[in-house]
Amino acid sequence: MGPDTVNKSGSFLISDRVLRHPIFMQRKSLIFTLVVGLFLSASWGHAQSVPKFVKSEEKIREEMVTISRELGVTCTECHNVQNFTDSSKKSFKVSKEHMKLTQMLKENGFDGKKGPAANCYMCHRGKLMPDYKEPATAKAH
Repeated sequence: MGPDTVNKSGSFLISDRVLRHPIFMQRKSLIFTLVVGLFLSASWGHAQSVPKFVKSEEKIREEMVTISRELGVTCTECHNVQNFTDSSKKSFKVSKEHMKLTQMLKENGFDGKKGPAANCYMCHRGKLMPDYKEPATAKAH
């Protein structure tokens, strides 16, 4: 056997010396322990975060389906389907403001407990543009 070969027992040889020195074995053991520890901690952390992420993503999707039905539109009305967080569409910006308005109404009594619950359908009635028009006789004071 030449230098840097493997002997019959499977041990790696460098210059015909078996690498079984105690310091080398400690380092090998430490490296193995660190690698296994990192793998286990990474997989444990990932396993803990996935359900929380999935739950919040599912909730967002359910809310978006409800909103799209209340407005009679599909996702593409407000969203760029290549990047759902892109706010370049006008309808995305308008809907975000309307969502804030709806939330404000819910916080101020339209929560569905004693009366109607504020939602998109309350004004839109399944249409992107609500039919409601302010009467011409109404004047600003």
